[in-house]
Amino acid sequence: MANELSKLTRRNFWIIAINSTSAFVLSVLFIFYIDFFLKIITAGMFGYDISFNYEIIFYHIEPYQWTHDAVKLIYSAGPIVIFIFGIISLVGFYSLIQEPSRGKIFFIWFTFLSFNYTFGGMLIGNLFTKGLGHVFNWMYLNSTEKLLVALTGFFGLIGTAFILARPIAISANSYFKQFNEKMFPFFFTAQIIVPFILGTALIELYFLPEPDFNIMWFWGPMAVLIFIIYKLLSMYDKLLFEEDVKPIEISKGLVYTAAIVFFGLRLLLSHEYFIFWSKF
Repeated sequence: MANELSKLTRRNFWIIAINSTSAFVLSVLFIFYIDFFLKIITAGMFGYDISFNYEIIFYHIEPYQWTHDAVKLIYSAGPIVIFIFGIISLVGFYSLIQEPSRGKIFFIWFTFLSFNYTFGGMLIGNLFTKGLGHVFNWMYLNSTEKLLVALTGFFGLIGTAFILARPIAISANSYFKQFNEKMFPFFFTAQIIVPFILGTALIELYFLPEPDFNIMWFWGPMAVLIFIIYKLLSMYDKLLFEEDVKPIEISKGLVYTAAIVFFGLRLLLSHEYFIFWSKF
């Protein structure tokens, strides 16, 4: 135990935080662009000419050309696919549950963010008629039906906190031989709280000058979920892991991949691209 407590140093804190922040940034960008490019592809199914850059899609059509089917498919395909990928990501985490791999934190963040994206879209998007909320608006739901959708999103978000609490605790086996009340504040702050703050700042910088609605408004629900997870984990009993724990080191694969994706996509998509689907 004394040997484990000796690992709770400032250096190790920032190594864990950097690894997790890299996974957070990667997860956000993957989720955003899955939805982004699905919108581009589904727009082509309706022959809508578009142009796009790193953050926004312009639909070169007249307002009357929007149809119920187009709105439903274009704005719902992304959240549905992202939710499915989130479930696959959770399965991916459990397939590596006994491994000390630092890549497990990517699966945790991807699941966390994908569930938040989908259920948050049902709650917040429904209230502000943005993102997934466009679908519900075009479905002409009455007040009761919209309330049911919002409640589904709310309970889905709460359920996300309960589903991910234990995986977050288990992810400590990438660095430590056990998870207990003495190292909990250190680990949770380094693995979740600091990466959430730093990652949010980096993503906001990426999408400047005008962050996407889904990116900008869903930090609030995530902060609430992180608080709930913190309270849940503070009541956890000690968890013991395998003995073969690697030294606490920077995960170069995570950090380099995050840096390449972050700067590469921003540079590649900094110009406006056109796709004339109506000519196909």
